[in-house]
Amino acid sequence: MWKKEDDMNQNPTTAPASGAAAPAKTASPTPSHSGRDQATIGRSINIRGDVTGDEDLLIQGRIEGTVDLKQHSVTIGPEGRVKADLKGRKVTVEGEVEGDVRGQEQVVLKASSTVNGDIVAPRVVLEDGATFLGSIDMSGKAPSGSAAATQSRTAKPTPDGDATKSGKADETKPGAASK
Repeated sequence: MWKKEDDMNQNPTTAPASGAAAPAKTASPTPSHSGRDQATIGRSINIRGDVTGDEDLLIQGRIEGTVDLKQHSVTIGPEGRVKADLKGRKVTVEGEVEGDVRGQEQVVLKASSTVNGDIVAPRVVLEDGATFLGSIDMSGKAPSGSAAATQSRTAKPTPDGDATKSGKADETKPGAASK
């Protein structure tokens, strides 16, 4: 039978000095800001509904609904899958998001990310390799109206006449008209 004392005698360098069990540490893809608490939604957790809170959040599981942490950082880890509108002070995406993303300070799409939705933030970073379909608003003004009104403002006609969103940056520049 295993005994804690036997394990500590065999591996004294790995045992904590106080004799208490050391908490398991998980590698966080993006470290939280110093002095701030960070909650984690693990890989096996599925949430349907509204997520709100008063601390930074790392999402490695699945969420459907809304995530509203306006004063805190929200990170979608590499394993995270979110079908929700996200609001945070700083939003970092490494996994998949289907929904609009709003960052009061910044939105970062890492190379491993896939985002299908609109981004509103004063600063936006799209790393090489990130997949994005939607529009980006960096004006600092909150768009007015419903999601349908936002889509109609950002819709671009395609050669076959359908209006669809485009994730290509050159098509969203003023004066870049389709031929």
